[in-house]
Amino acid sequence: MASQYPDDFVAGIEWMWGEGFLSPGGPEEVRALLEGVDLTGCRVLDVGSGLGAVDLLLVAEHGAREIVGIEVEPQLVARARQTVAGAGLSDRIRFEVVRPGPFPFPDASFDVVFSKDSMVHIPDKPALYGDVLRALKPGGSFVASDWLYGGGTEMSQTMTAWLEIVHLDFKMETPENSAEAMRRAGFADVVVRDRNSWYLAQVQDEIDCVSGANFERAVAALGRETVEHRIKSSSLKKEVVARGELRPCHLRGRKPS
Repeated sequence: MASQYPDDFVAGIEWMWGEGFLSPGGPEEVRALLEGVDLTGCRVLDVGSGLGAVDLLLVAEHGAREIVGIEVEPQLVARARQTVAGAGLSDRIRFEVVRPGPFPFPDASFDVVFSKDSMVHIPDKPALYGDVLRALKPGGSFVASDWLYGGGTEMSQTMTAWLEIVHLDFKMETPENSAEAMRRAGFADVVVRDRNSWYLAQVQDEIDCVSGANFERAVAALGRETVEHRIKSSSLKKEVVARGELRPCHLRGRKPS
């Protein structure tokens, strides 16, 4: 299977979102996602751990005792391991390359299952939420953000064009269906919080950092082809976010005790 995150694509994303981040918002969005959640002393599973920058925050800023990050792309795991080793946190954060499917962990292994904008790649959402619940200890928390779909029964031409140019195999579900699937899986206290208005401002910042006065600087760092691709991709994305068709959301649920 071809990588969805080759080096040039990752470099363009990091230029927009910060070193070590494969999704928007940086430390501020991680704080927003974890608002009201105490990770102190927790063992955390990070689903789709990417380049590892978020996991450093979960330990250094939010107090997690141990992080196990899982990814399907080996080159991302290699980068994440280097990042964590450089921070001296390899004893508390480890990463595993996994195959798509059920998590390779026993039942009730984690206090928290966390994910930032990566579950969109997983097609079977009911099976996913069921496996998250299985991996959690009784009373444990599921905390995630994801790209959800707020459009009609058929995607607009703009949405289709964006998905084609971004080359990511997204399997999006609506906020309503996501909440219902979590409840059916057995979660209590399910909350799906819309972040569309927040991201509409963020996506304009993405465009600004590779265009206008920043264009030549970005070209010097990334190459013209990568920069032009990022401008086109983010411009299409801004349209579908403004229409409410692409809806970033926070998801919360609790495994009953």
